[in-house]
Order: sequence, then C-alpha cells, then structure tokens
Amino acid sequence: MIKDIFKNYEAFYNMVLSTTIMSNTRTDEFVSDAKKIIDFIGKAYRFSDEFTAFCSSIILDELVKLSKTTDQQVVYSRRQFGDVYNDMDSLFDIKGDVLATIQNIGVSRDGNISEGWFDYKHYKTYQADIRFAKINITSASGNIIATRQVGLLLALGIGCEQDFDRAILRLTQCALWGDIAAMHYLAYVYELTGADKKAQLYYEVSELASKYLYSGCTVLSESDKKAYSEDARTYYAYISSIKQDVVQAHEKYNIDFSFIEAIMSSELDYYKRMNYINNYAKQEWKEITNSSLRPSKRIGFN
Repeated sequence: MIKDIFKNYEAFYNMVLSTTIMSNTRTDEFVSDAKKIIDFIGKAYRFSDEFTAFCSSIILDELVKLSKTTDQQVVYSRRQFGDVYNDMDSLFDIKGDVLATIQNIGVSRDGNISEGWFDYKHYKTYQADIRFAKINITSASGNIIATRQVGLLLALGIGCEQDFDRAILRLTQCALWGDIAAMHYLAYVYELTGADKKAQLYYEVSELASKYLYSGCTVLSESDKKAYSEDARTYYAYISSIKQDVVQAHEKYNIDFSFIEAIMSSELDYYKRMNYINNYAKQEWKEITNSSLRPSKRIGFN
C-alpha cells in the first residue's frame, strides 16, 4: 500500500501536515485527535477505510519518530552519496518537508504571530484549544495552511466548538485562492451537512482543479465542458482566474480576505466578478464591501 501513498501524495502530505502542525508529541490526546484528522481527510478524498487506516499507522507509528527539525538534520547528515534508499526513506522525506514547512510559518512579518508557535526544534506540548487559538490567530494573515487547518478543526470540533458554517467559510476562502485540498474538504463538509448538491459541486471543482490548475489552464477541453456541470465550470473559472491573475500575477500568496468577500457578493454577476479578478490591481472591488459612495449591503459567501 505504500505505493498507493505515493500515488496520492497530495492527500498524504496534507495528512502529515495537518496532524504535525498540531504537535510533535505523541500523547494519547494528540493521537486521538490526529486519527480524527486523518480520517476526515481520507473521507474527503474518498479513500477506503483500509487505506486511510494504513496511512494513519504510517504517520502515527513510524513517521512520528521524526518529530524535530534537529532530528531531520541528523537523518540527512547520515546519508551518503551513492546510498540506496527505500520507500520508508521517501516517506521520511515527506515528514522532513512538513517540518520545514511548519517551521517556515512562524517566519512572518505579522507581529501577532510568534515564531515560537511553529518552532519544532523541540517537542511541543499538546493542548487542543490552545493550539487552535494559535493557528486561528495565524490564519488572520491569510496563510493558506493555517486557514485550511482552522476550517478542518472547526468541522471536527477539535480545540473549538464544532461549527460547520464557519468551517465552510474558512475552507471556501482557501478553495477560491486555489487550494485543492480545501476543495476536497469543503465538499466533504457539505456532504456532512446534507447539502448534497453543493458537495457534488465542489467534488467536481476539485477534479477540474486537479486536472488543470497546476498547468495554468483556465480553458477546459471540449470533453470536460460536457462532462462537468455548468456551476462547476463557472466556479473553476473563478478559481483558475484568481490563481493566475491575482495570486501569481501579483505574488499574493496569502489570501486577500477582503477581495474574496467582495467578489462573492450576491450583487455581482459572472462578468462583473471576472472583471474585478482581471483588474485586481485597480482595487475597484473594494467598493463592494467598503463603499466610499454609499452604504453597502451585508454580503457573504454563496
């Protein structure tokens, strides 16, 4: 089954990331919450229970042995040119990448974020509500990883009261900024709430994004235009355009929450939204949520 992990690298990476960002200490409480997180991601990606359980055992029984960035440096320093590596070595590389990613979250110009919150040179204690609070504060900077994690924790009620509406908001913010994992999570949350049509919509959007987003394509093939619903194609058009014309073009890697709120206003049609996306730098979209000419209506996400 290890080969199946590599085939599903994105999902497995996020299982490792979403559990490790909570703590690098293997307490009973951490293991219990980590299993819930892994199970959620497995269901969001529609994995079999058997495969999800296998991923869980790899993460919590094997990869947990590499828990500090100092451990990572020791492992890498022992490797020599010409060594033969196996599948477990590759899995430990994934854990090493995750540790480096988490460490980098703390390197922020936002004065509200403490670098120590994500310093994995030592073991972190685990208290779910405290960890949620720290990640939630970090998400205010627009950091994709923190914002997605808040959405996931809200959906599960880990470290906070379970709140599907807030989970949907945070995951939608990530999805519109081009985060494919959040699209899967969002679809699953809608499924949990019984909103089957929206669940199917975001499962379709996640499939389209997996096919096209990394290649920078905003135009679908003729076959996919027929295979996917009009709503899915429309949402993918928003997402891919934001990815290309805002995130990449303006190097806006952190989510611009104000912009997302504005373009999802129910006051806008497709063409107006695309106009604001294509002309992001003009910032005319700010008049939607913070009008300097007239009071604006309260808006939110569709």
